[in-house]
Amino acid sequence: MVNATPQANIGQPDGRALLLQLITEVAQGNKSAFARLYGLTHAKLLGVALRILRDRALAEDVLQESYLKIWRHAASYDPKIASPMTWMATIIRHRAIDAVRKRQLEAFGCDDEISAMASDDPDPVEEMHLARLRPKALAAFARLPEGKRRLIMLAYLRDRSRQELSMRLGIPANTVKTHLRRALLELRATMFASVETRTRSAA
Repeated sequence: MVNATPQANIGQPDGRALLLQLITEVAQGNKSAFARLYGLTHAKLLGVALRILRDRALAEDVLQESYLKIWRHAASYDPKIASPMTWMATIIRHRAIDAVRKRQLEAFGCDDEISAMASDDPDPVEEMHLARLRPKALAAFARLPEGKRRLIMLAYLRDRSRQELSMRLGIPANTVKTHLRRALLELRATMFASVETRTRSAA
């Protein structure tokens, strides 16, 4: 894929700072930085894949696929959420577990089942995005009217069914569904209005 360079002591503070710098440069499309990032980290990340897959050829395939994802999504990396190695290792682990599941289905299932099967594990790139949105979602939730907050909490945090909510609130189940949908739409609108306001302020 790219030429390897000698491994660095990437667990030390100086090593972490170097990886942060390289990921920043990779996010800007710097291929030399990507080659260096690969050289500094591939041996350790191959070890992560091997521990899960116990098949070197498959582990190397997973490693190459994962580095492509790292290249494409470097701009989404947030050092406040995870260290560089933790972020990359999570991507490797996620791909390796998917490969294990696919191999099991190939042995016992069919192609349609394989293509329909989704990993139960959250994608690390998606998690990074959701982690950024979580504080905005909580702030938007706090601004909702009390009745709408209570409805969302009962439905999603306490896992109450529409029928249970209907009996508790004394309204038809279809009305519960309508109220809940409106509450979620208002939550979404409030959250993204806040995001857009901050974006315009920063511009």
